[in-house]
Amino acid sequence: MTESRASLRAILLDRLLPAMLLVLIASAATAYWVALRSATKAYDRALYDTALAVAEQLQVVNGKPQLPLTPQARAVLLTDKYDRVYYAVRGDDDVLLDGQDELPMPEYESWRTLGSEGRSYYDAMMGEQSVRVAALQRDVAGQHLTILAAETMVKRNALVREILFGMLIPELLLMVVSISVVWFGVRSGLEPLAGLRRELAGRSQADLSPVRVGVPEEIQPVVTEINGLLERLQQSLASQRNFVSDAAHQLRTPIAALQAQVEATASESAPETRKRLEGILTAAQRLSHLVDQMLALARAEPSKAQTQSEISLEAMVQQAAETWLPYAIAKRIDLGFELEPAIVLGNGLLLQELLGNLLDNAIRYTPEGGTITVACGRTDDQAWLTVEDSGPGIPENEKDRVFERFYRLPGSESSGSGLGLAITRQIVLQHGGSIGVGSSQRLGGACFSVTLPTSTAGR
Repeated sequence: MTESRASLRAILLDRLLPAMLLVLIASAATAYWVALRSATKAYDRALYDTALAVAEQLQVVNGKPQLPLTPQARAVLLTDKYDRVYYAVRGDDDVLLDGQDELPMPEYESWRTLGSEGRSYYDAMMGEQSVRVAALQRDVAGQHLTILAAETMVKRNALVREILFGMLIPELLLMVVSISVVWFGVRSGLEPLAGLRRELAGRSQADLSPVRVGVPEEIQPVVTEINGLLERLQQSLASQRNFVSDAAHQLRTPIAALQAQVEATASESAPETRKRLEGILTAAQRLSHLVDQMLALARAEPSKAQTQSEISLEAMVQQAAETWLPYAIAKRIDLGFELEPAIVLGNGLLLQELLGNLLDNAIRYTPEGGTITVACGRTDDQAWLTVEDSGPGIPENEKDRVFERFYRLPGSESSGSGLGLAITRQIVLQHGGSIGVGSSQRLGGACFSVTLPTSTAGR
């Protein structure tokens, strides 16, 4: 079960969005406070002018303050395009002299803090309506008068909304732009990583050379560590390859001498002794074959030193036929070929080893009088090679294991070492191809299929 990993974009947005949201909320709160304060100050001045206009109309009649407003003057005073306007004039002991009795007086504390100009502003309720009230004090005819002017909050709230939206919309747009910059900026910033991924993905197993990709300073340590790992891997593979190659070379001479001595002794021995020596000779030949395959496996391991050239699969199969036809004839096997032109870029010796292992495997497992067909060709940008036989085939549950080193099918009577198909797979992978095994529809046995990238010249 693979662990899900969040993308870098998601991580950055997860860190950025909450911070931007907090900034937006704080900015909205500040904008609302500023807008409300500005609207309140502007309309409070206008409301004070209304209270002042009422105060200027006060007159003393028979020693008593009165407000002799005509209906026309009263209509002009209370007219507003958006809000309803109210006023009240109260004398000592809050006795109403004129205006709306429902208009509340200021709280005692607010009244005491009217200021040097004798005025105050406060919010109040008239029935179910919120109103803003301006209070003004005047001394007229020996009486302490309070003039109240009030209006509803319609235009104040409208102005607050306008100011608030005017400040928030640019900030919302800025937030959207910031998210877009992060989204596309991360893509642009990660492009060097994408280039590094493409460079590594395009390499074959044989290419362990240092990675040379221009990356930002923050990513350079990763590239340095990758190059260090590739260098250590190259040294490890070289040591392993050299050990196998040296060990195989050291074994070839004594094994060849053993074979020669057994053959010479067998030719001079009695029949009973010769039969026993033939068993020893067969074991020595199997050991020699194993050593040869160990050498082939060492050559098939990834290596920068291996040279590549254009190889014709058709010509390579024809050349292999000369080597393997005698073995097929010895078992009365019909070895046939269906060849079409196909050119690949690779190591000629390794590709010959590949084909030889497939033919050797087919001949070993095909019974006498059977059939083997070798075919090659090209489809689009890939060359293909198939070897199918009329042998017993490979069970479905064993098809993935036949390419493992030293693995042999259960109950197999073949004298193979179990390395041939492992070597074949290693060679195919080194050439950037693929190999698989299925069932032959024509012959009924196994069918090994190899695909390899074609050479540009062969397209």
